Amino acid sequence: MRLVLNESVRPNWVGANAFWYRRELAGGGRYIRVEGETRRPAFDHAAAASALETAAGQAANADLLMVESIAADGECVLHHGGRRWRMVSGVAEDLGVIEGAKPGLLLSPAGDQALVVRGHDLAVLDIASGAERRLTDDGEEGYAWGKYPDAALLAIARRQANIPLMPFGWSWSPDGKYVVGGRVDERHIEPYPFLESVPQDGSARPRAYHVQQALVGERGPLFSACAIEIATGRRVAIALHDKLGRDLGEGIVHLEPLGWSADSRRVFVASAPDRTGATMLLEIDVTSGVLRIPIAEPTTGFLKLGAELYKQPNSRIIAGGRKAIWYSERSGYGHLYLYDLATDELINPITAGNWPVRDVLEVDEERGRIYFTASGREPGNPYQRRVYRVDIDGQNLTLLSPEAADHMVDGPPESLLARIFGMARPASAISPDGSVFIDSWSTVSTPGTTVLRSTDDGRIIAPLEEADASALYETGWRPPEPFVAKAADGVTDLYGAIYRPYGATGGAAPVVTAIYGGPQIVVAPHNFTAGRFGVGYHGRAAFAALGFAVVVVDGRGTPLRSKAFQDAGYEASGDVCLDDHVEVLRQLCERDPTLDGDRIGVYGHSAGGYTSARAILRHPDVFKVAFSSAGSHNFHGLYYAGGGPLPDYGNGVRLKPDAGAIPENYRKLDNGVLAANLKGKLLLAYGDMDENAFPAVTLQLCAALNQANRSYDLLYIPNGTHFYLAEPYFLRRQWDYFVEHLMRQTPPRDYSIGKGGMSAFA
Repeated sequence: MRLVLNESVRPNWVGANAFWYRRELAGGGRYIRVEGETRRPAFDHAAAASALETAAGQAANADLLMVESIAADGECVLHHGGRRWRMVSGVAEDLGVIEGAKPGLLLSPAGDQALVVRGHDLAVLDIASGAERRLTDDGEEGYAWGKYPDAALLAIARRQANIPLMPFGWSWSPDGKYVVGGRVDERHIEPYPFLESVPQDGSARPRAYHVQQALVGERGPLFSACAIEIATGRRVAIALHDKLGRDLGEGIVHLEPLGWSADSRRVFVASAPDRTGATMLLEIDVTSGVLRIPIAEPTTGFLKLGAELYKQPNSRIIAGGRKAIWYSERSGYGHLYLYDLATDELINPITAGNWPVRDVLEVDEERGRIYFTASGREPGNPYQRRVYRVDIDGQNLTLLSPEAADHMVDGPPESLLARIFGMARPASAISPDGSVFIDSWSTVSTPGTTVLRSTDDGRIIAPLEEADASALYETGWRPPEPFVAKAADGVTDLYGAIYRPYGATGGAAPVVTAIYGGPQIVVAPHNFTAGRFGVGYHGRAAFAALGFAVVVVDGRGTPLRSKAFQDAGYEASGDVCLDDHVEVLRQLCERDPTLDGDRIGVYGHSAGGYTSARAILRHPDVFKVAFSSAGSHNFHGLYYAGGGPLPDYGNGVRLKPDAGAIPENYRKLDNGVLAANLKGKLLLAYGDMDENAFPAVTLQLCAALNQANRSYDLLYIPNGTHFYLAEPYFLRRQWDYFVEHLMRQTPPRDYSIGKGGMSAFA
């Protein structure tokens, strides 16, 4: 059961600016058509259900219809009983069996061919005839064409699933004449072992998985790029070297096009290889293999191509490949700049100011406009997004969504798995003709509103939905309260939220802070959806229901503010953010007598697992209990440094001089170095199949704690990947740990948590 209905609207555009969407009901949904100010049912749902029953001989519920498409004239195609049906004049016409998805196909622009992986090589498949033709024949183990690299976090899961994947890192030219990509050489990498102690097939013999995974200081995957002419199979090598002659193949593992030239000859790629200290625009001629780098911008601190490290680049290619909209933090904030790719010269800044561009939504070249979200330009909470438009020449910046709230216009983020498996990306919130857009906004305490707005002035053309959170409130859930406090520097304002304990009687409640601390994401909620979810998922509201006060805040070192704000954690990893947490907790407990400053706990996962363990080790007199899961407890035992500084083995040496060497700049970031500081209660949780935060890194911290003769608790998750946060047993142990050691009460013994029971705390 969904506890909040209609928080947003996902459009299916029909024509220039009309669309249909599914309106959620408590027991299903109905489809709505919108055209201008008119909003009405997309078709007669009762009549459609009746027609389906008659034609298929199976019961159909008008609120549970599955729609594939709705045409401009109202004709629709529905799914029922495993078949496709076209509704024509109240009659259901059978269109045949619903064909299952065909994984592993990278379709050409015309849809008539597909690039596929066959063994270690690539082939082109003719969709109509099913005939295949090999494009490569020299692939081999560890140096395969189209293989998803082991370093990309899914090596074990990919082997266990045994599902064909699309060729990794390959793309078609718009005219369908070329494919461009490359292959990753992993042959030189020492295999990294994972031990599945409880095999899922029931075997009593543990199974070892060996992953071609380099660690920090070791030479990682080497990428070689090329283009292949489909008609002839001719291979065009692409020499990936920057202007200093450095091999970019040591920092790039795939080419993801920003765009193509009008003649389909040149592809453009945004890249930020750590070892170069620069963000770059690559221009590749797929017919000759010639590489140009029109933009190479030296950058200190974190290298980003957009507002967040995990999101798509904010740069765009326009004018048929003659110009580029380039994202840069050169001013101290993320902004857009227009470049001439014929001269490689800056034409003009497009946006400017002490605020960051968050996401480029659409570039309307015909009107000469860019639509984007930004935060911090308007007074108030600097994380709340607004929608703007600006002319490409930098003129006429216009606010289109003035409400003081977080405007969620970019839709759900495209997941990594969706990209791997070729799932369709969510439709744009902006109409095909660029005249209207769909705007959903909310705050942490108020459910969302969705409207249709004009792109000219932001005028509301039609109301669409008001989110219904009544079922959520009926569970007893209460929204968090936003707050502002000072960072440890005494100057910077930090924005967070506090979840008040349910059933509070006026006494001081124990405090739990949920922390992440990495440069990748923020975790403090600034809209109604994030108020219920976020890192820790069920943890925040569940802890409040158990009687804890939960504090969530993003300190310096995290994204979405200024570059200086984020780069504050570049060398020190999560320590700056952690110090900010300590200061914020001090301020909150000092000004609020309902918070017990002598009973403070902390939990976190992944980078938050690292930071939560570090919290109790660096500040043992502040944090009495810590629950750390999937932590990256030392960086030299991983394959990345959390996006932070490159390893330095002395005198700028980046590669290990010997197997036991530890980079000098990583020693102080190792949680094991602080093991002797432990005074409170610490639980470390890990999964044995975790390819993000390796099990060995947690066990290495255990070894340091053993050496320091400190008591701690260990929770092992058999077959656990990096994503076990919602597992019932894990949640029970997490809740019990804080109830017993921070609340100082005895939790019920061996109670069970059902999937449905958890949803109340979503």
